[in-house]
Amino acid sequence: MRVTSQDIAPAASSSFGIPSRARLSVLLGSSTALSLPVIAAFFVVGYALSLSYLKLVIVESWLTAGIEALLTLIIPCGFLLIVRAVANRRGWEQPRVALVLVSLSVATLLRSPIGIIAVTEWEFVRSDEANPIGRVVISLFITLGISLTLGASVRLARERGEARAVLLAEQARLRELVEATDESLTQAESELRGRASDLLEPTISEIRVLLQGGLSDAEARDVSARITEVVNEVVRPTSRELAASPTFVLRALDPQQPAVFKWLSDRLDVTRAIRPGLVMVLGWLIITPGILILGPDWRVLGASFLASLSIVLVLLGVKAIWPKGFRRMPAALGLGILAFIYVLSIWATQSIVEQVGDSAAGQAAWSTTSWRGLALWGVLAFLVSVLAMLDEHGRQNRASLAELNVELEEVLARLRREAWLLHRTVALAVHGPVQSALVSTAMRLSASDRTEDSINDARRRLDEALTAIEHDHHEVPSINDALADLTGLWTPVVQIKADVWPSAESRLAGNTGLRRCVIEICREAASNAIRHGRATALDISLIGMGETIVIRVSDDGDGVPSESIAGLGEAMLDDTCLRWSRLNRPDGGAELTAYVV
Repeated sequence: MRVTSQDIAPAASSSFGIPSRARLSVLLGSSTALSLPVIAAFFVVGYALSLSYLKLVIVESWLTAGIEALLTLIIPCGFLLIVRAVANRRGWEQPRVALVLVSLSVATLLRSPIGIIAVTEWEFVRSDEANPIGRVVISLFITLGISLTLGASVRLARERGEARAVLLAEQARLRELVEATDESLTQAESELRGRASDLLEPTISEIRVLLQGGLSDAEARDVSARITEVVNEVVRPTSRELAASPTFVLRALDPQQPAVFKWLSDRLDVTRAIRPGLVMVLGWLIITPGILILGPDWRVLGASFLASLSIVLVLLGVKAIWPKGFRRMPAALGLGILAFIYVLSIWATQSIVEQVGDSAAGQAAWSTTSWRGLALWGVLAFLVSVLAMLDEHGRQNRASLAELNVELEEVLARLRREAWLLHRTVALAVHGPVQSALVSTAMRLSASDRTEDSINDARRRLDEALTAIEHDHHEVPSINDALADLTGLWTPVVQIKADVWPSAESRLAGNTGLRRCVIEICREAASNAIRHGRATALDISLIGMGETIVIRVSDDGDGVPSESIAGLGEAMLDDTCLRWSRLNRPDGGAELTAYVV
């Protein structure tokens, strides 16, 4: 039995669109979390924070402050590079979230206190104006937020590139397979019929020579014995050999370079990239440093919760009422809209909390509504937008890949069916007309009342047998006639009901090969149910579902054996069906369900 499934997208852990725990571990703990782009972003963010702090506490030129800010990053960036090199050398196959969090935190702490002590006076560092603890906490949250988000974005971008590469390879393989199928089958049929003719024509020609002229009784018996020998040693083995269907093995996927994502032309559903859960988490990452510095204040906590909850509800509302006709848009435009939504959400949340903080305890020391603070949160919000957009693009890639896999599976099933039908047709030509012609000739020769006309008729049948091998003139009955014949065959002992849906009848009427396979499956299923399952009643249904024919054969027999042995019937189903199953029915008996394309 063949059953294929494909995961299209990882499940979300909540209605807010927050990824599952396993997915978060992959995004935050993979090797991309300490990749060179992340370390470069750490350098840029750390440089901006150090430069901002030095200009605040020390009044000196921008050049001097810039040089001193660079000095604060030598040890932290070197530390991250060493951790990255050691981890990669030992093999970074599984997510290491703890390693990433600890490494980034240690690097941030190394940059803040060590850098401050190195470039300022200790007495000033301890002053209330410098507020080192609060600034270290804020810089820690900022650095972690931007670094982790960028690391997740790099991971998603890499996944997107790999998915697109596989997608392109499967598309190429599918096109190649579809284009070559008809030509290959035609060539295979010609080769197979030629092979059968090469195997049998010399023997049949030999017998035709023996039939020339008059034959005495002894000569006729010798020719009859020779024909019987040919049937047993040549015809039947050839028939069995030709009936064996080949095994198809496709070549491996060719390596493809990751596809270039065209931001201006590739269209995405922007509503799927709106992540209220990420906005809530981002907002609380902003609020938490202030709460830690000021101490727990229930008014601030309440306002923070209500503000973030309101933003989440607004985003959910925007996502719900967004016009369906404008959901798909170029990725660049969607990214701009998402960035605007997230920046607006962060600014609104921060403003509400700051107002409460001002009324509760004067000017909050953790206020970040200055242009520097908003710029940092804007960068973080933009990264979240990129993350959401890449995740949505990856979801579309996985969905497209799943659809391609289904299409490829159907093409392979159709190829197996056509190949099986080809081998069976040639094998039946050998087993039927050829064997019948030879056996009847042997019987005519052994008959005491043989005549010249009977010998000539035997020669004609041998010629027709060779023609049957070289050319298929077998007429396939309609599906209704075939089922009526099947019903009449078993009428004395088994009651058979057949139901052909109009969709299935029209599909089978226009495809001779498919119709022949469906007829063979119905015959085999009925025969197995009656002979092995001791069924007395059968119900055959043929349902058309697009390009697929669903065959259901249910019986009232003994059901599926607990220790069934695979036989020729199951091999035929494997060769002709997209997938199939045979299960016990609740009220007794068994039901075969087969999908044929």
